[in-house]
Amino acid sequence: MATPLSSRISNAEPVGTRCVGSDLEGRATALPYHLLVSLSPLLLLFTACSKAPPPLPAATKDGTPVIAMVGTEPITMASLQVIAAQNGYNLQIDKDRELAIRDAVNNEILAAKAKELGYEDDPDIRRYVKSQAVQKLLLATVDKEHQGAVPTEAELKAYYDTNLAQFTPPTLAKAQILGLLKRKGQEPQFAQKLDAVKTAIAAKQVPFSELVKQFSDDPAAQAYAGMTNWLVKGEANKQYPESVLKAVFEAKDSNEIVGPIEHNDWVYFVKQAELRDGKATAYDQAKAQIAQQMMRKKRLDAYNTFVEQLKGSVQVQTFPEKVAAEIQDATKQSGPPMGPVRTK
Repeated sequence: MATPLSSRISNAEPVGTRCVGSDLEGRATALPYHLLVSLSPLLLLFTACSKAPPPLPAATKDGTPVIAMVGTEPITMASLQVIAAQNGYNLQIDKDRELAIRDAVNNEILAAKAKELGYEDDPDIRRYVKSQAVQKLLLATVDKEHQGAVPTEAELKAYYDTNLAQFTPPTLAKAQILGLLKRKGQEPQFAQKLDAVKTAIAAKQVPFSELVKQFSDDPAAQAYAGMTNWLVKGEANKQYPESVLKAVFEAKDSNEIVGPIEHNDWVYFVKQAELRDGKATAYDQAKAQIAQQMMRKKRLDAYNTFVEQLKGSVQVQTFPEKVAAEIQDATKQSGPPMGPVRTK
């Protein structure tokens, strides 16, 4: 009994698995002529020999599982997990898994096009790739070598004792300062003004801030009742001489008014407003900061040593004079840099 036509076609191998033209042609010759004519388009479709896609590799050379191919470029499970993490996909959920694979495939398609257009040779891209490669190198060498190298308790304490000033904030103070200026030709007026200030201070009936507003020859001091910004003990100040700063920090309390203090053409009266005595941070509180500093220094020393070792096998030439010339040319073209912007 003849085999039905439907059975013959259903037994044919799927398109794309191999070249099946000769096999189907052999079967078709046994069909009646009118059926052969009516089925000729199907025969042409099935006899087309299409190339099968290359088999999917199980894993890359380093053993990472391959879950897709875009051309000859494999997409690994590791890269898929990165994309899933970046986009919040849950690979255990079918829809999220499909979206992650779609994004991974799209990314490879775009990457291939970017490579085709030469974007991989763009200077910015090459600098970025170099930067990432350097970071990976340091992670695998310098950082790996010093990973977990926490300083001992003895090392931490020795660092604290040696660098105690680093953990001691400076002593700060604010003060009200009244300044009188001696002008040539106005000596009598100055003497009268000075006596008036001394008398008012001795009487203790007028607040010092009001005396500053009334008698000070410094317009800025008048506006702010003579109040200074924070002054730092042991640090020079452009506005006030050392003798005035010393009086601020050595005042007994915020009630004492020190003066007159003469310096060049000025005579000053000083009243301490607030004092913040610098006290060293306790060792237990500073220990974590010290550990971080010591570990950073060890890492920096290891980095410098590693680079110096590599320099021995590389010829290095630098041209600082060219840098200076380029900066000068750029300055000539753009003009001098803007100075500080002053605000009222």
